[in-house]
Amino acid sequence: MKRIIFTVGMMALIVAACNDGNSKQVDDREDETIQKKEQHINSDIVYLDTAKSIQNILCQDWVLEDDADALEGMDENSAFEIPYRSFSFSTKGSFIKNWRSTFDYGTWVYDDASKTITLNNTIDKTKDIYKIARVAFDELVLVNTGVNSNTNLKFIGAGLRYKNAEDEPFYLENNRWRIKPIQKETEQQVHQRLKDNLHFFLLFYKSVLAKDEKSVSFWGLPSCFKWYGGGIFIKKEKELKENWINCFYNKEQAMQAYQIAEKLMDIKYTWPKGEQNWLKLNLAVLEQMYKKIDDIH
Repeated sequence: MKRIIFTVGMMALIVAACNDGNSKQVDDREDETIQKKEQHINSDIVYLDTAKSIQNILCQDWVLEDDADALEGMDENSAFEIPYRSFSFSTKGSFIKNWRSTFDYGTWVYDDASKTITLNNTIDKTKDIYKIARVAFDELVLVNTGVNSNTNLKFIGAGLRYKNAEDEPFYLENNRWRIKPIQKETEQQVHQRLKDNLHFFLLFYKSVLAKDEKSVSFWGLPSCFKWYGGGIFIKKEKELKENWINCFYNKEQAMQAYQIAEKLMDIKYTWPKGEQNWLKLNLAVLEQMYKKIDDIH
């Protein structure tokens, strides 16, 4: 198996993610003077612990608490599947949901009078309506009134987001590469789809670092690469997951992208000397890969 390895000890990965959706523009100015963190202040991040409006608080990544706990036991080799119910509500009015499982996307609307969130799903062409039972900057309890449920669904969030939605890995525009095309694509388009896939992981690594996430997992995120604390590998063909193949028009075009990825792995990359943080090490090489991909034909 082709790989790019550095010498810091191999580490298995674990848990977490980020992003998306909303129809009214949210004014981040109310959060500009937000909490003075004793550490990890980042001027690119909006901290929501003193946000004044529910709509503003909603604009972040949310994961069902039970599924977040279940993810801790999952890795690239896990045969067991979990639903991983999640939402990324963007200040731009878009959302993506269930980004590690049954991916869907669309537009969302929050109604302050009824305290409801309406999701217009694109792929399954349905509408979800959730009643907010309780909300805090890092906790969201919803009831799916669209299916006449009375069950409280508890979602958890980090209580922060990027000031610029475009920097979020789970912003819709950064995930269009995973929307299956309706017709066969040109070689250029296949190449671009793979490049956009790499760009997503660039943003993913950056987000984990910027938001100081305590754990990280790549489980369920479509890729032909394996991301380890000891290097970057390309998966064997038999290891490719359906969720990655289904990002392309058909398997033939997925394999065209895979061949580009193989050539990308043949290039020599420079690992930063003296850096001990494996996330920063992988990110440095991923940035080089992203720059080199256009040289491959």
